[in-house]
Amino acid sequence: MSAREVTDGLAAAVVAAGPPPLPVLEAPWSIRVLDAKGDDPELVSRWMNEPHVDLFWEQAWSPERWSDALAGQLAGECSRPCLVSYEDEPLAYVEIYRTPRDVVGLRYDAGPYDLGIHLAIGDRDRTGRGLGRAMVRALAEGLSVADPRVGRVLADPDERHAMARRMFEGAGFRLLGVRDLGHKRAALYFYEISGNDPERTFTGVD
Repeated sequence: MSAREVTDGLAAAVVAAGPPPLPVLEAPWSIRVLDAKGDDPELVSRWMNEPHVDLFWEQAWSPERWSDALAGQLAGECSRPCLVSYEDEPLAYVEIYRTPRDVVGLRYDAGPYDLGIHLAIGDRDRTGRGLGRAMVRALAEGLSVADPRVGRVLADPDERHAMARRMFEGAGFRLLGVRDLGHKRAALYFYEISGNDPERTFTGVD
């Protein structure tokens, strides 16, 4: 279980929503759930140890620790660790999660089917080329195809992470504010899908 996961006092609708769906992606994009065994933990560990990733993720763990972390996610219903590829080449580590099961869900009026995404593009040379922007837009739209009940997709990059913030803004995500999540101050962005009004009341404090 992640340190971010909320387990107490979950509404019945949140429990009934179950784990997050896998987005439906079209070429040149593809996605699969990562395995806690085999080569996947080593790949994630290598990416997380890259300086540009470690700067904000702070999870430069060994493959063994990542194996345990992936297994923990796969055993629960909060998040799913995934590998996103572009033209069949691995591009990014992505966590898709239910926001009402996460600490970020305590900072806004989260709907039971709301989803969030965390991501890390492992190869620095593939950043700053528009791939991230196209990827997050494809992920958000792909989640709406996988489950039409999904109204909003959230991203919560560190408020200092200017490149990530430009990426989400360029992909059509709207900034709703900066909030303290305990482990970081996050800029909260929403991608609205089904016409839900994202201008809901936040319960956190600046």
